[in-house]
Amino acid sequence: MPFLVLALLLAGVFAAPTVLLERSWEVGSRVQAVLDRGVEPSNDVVEVSILRLKNARYRKGRPLPEWVEELNGKKISLWGYMAIGTLEGLNEFELVPESCECGKSKVNHFVQVSLDDDVTRFIPGRITLVGTFTCGEVEEDGFITSVYRLTTDELP
Repeated sequence: MPFLVLALLLAGVFAAPTVLLERSWEVGSRVQAVLDRGVEPSNDVVEVSILRLKNARYRKGRPLPEWVEELNGKKISLWGYMAIGTLEGLNEFELVPESCECGKSKVNHFVQVSLDDDVTRFIPGRITLVGTFTCGEVEEDGFITSVYRLTTDELP
């Protein structure tokens, strides 16, 4: 019996890379075929990692990385957690990458979320939001208050 389990595990280890390579080639070839026709892929929503945004190089007064600037004005999907201390009944809150983070740690470590048709209610778990992303420094009273912003209709 232990030999059978070991044999199955080894078979999976050797088969997995082949399956993954075949799958990635299949997806890649479909995307390439679309590009060859001169048409961009029609994904309306771009998936963005809040962790990647957090780790993007930011210095006050300097341009954001090009890949961040390219997202400006696009509809994105973004997951994260409501910052601890989010007040209920408002139309905005901070989305942070980890559930134990509070907002305002560093201006590029959160996304300022504005709700068009809803008000905040604290949601303790991970949430995914879809909305329009904007980036760039927003200054109030001499302080940069946000770099990343997301406007969405409602909470999940």
